Amino acid sequence: MKFFIDTANLKDIKEANDLGVLDGVTTNPSLMAKEGITGADNIIAHYVK
Repeated sequence: MKFFIDTANLKDIKEANDLGVLDGVTTNPSLMAKEGITGADNIIAHYVK
């Protein structure tokens, strides 16, 4: 079984990754907006962190 987290929250992604069970991350525009991330440049900058 593979475990994917569905979020744009970097803290949540890091916590799941630290558990050693994370296989990947999925997200969508509504999850990005929920985190206050809008616009292509901001989205790219968010994930470069």
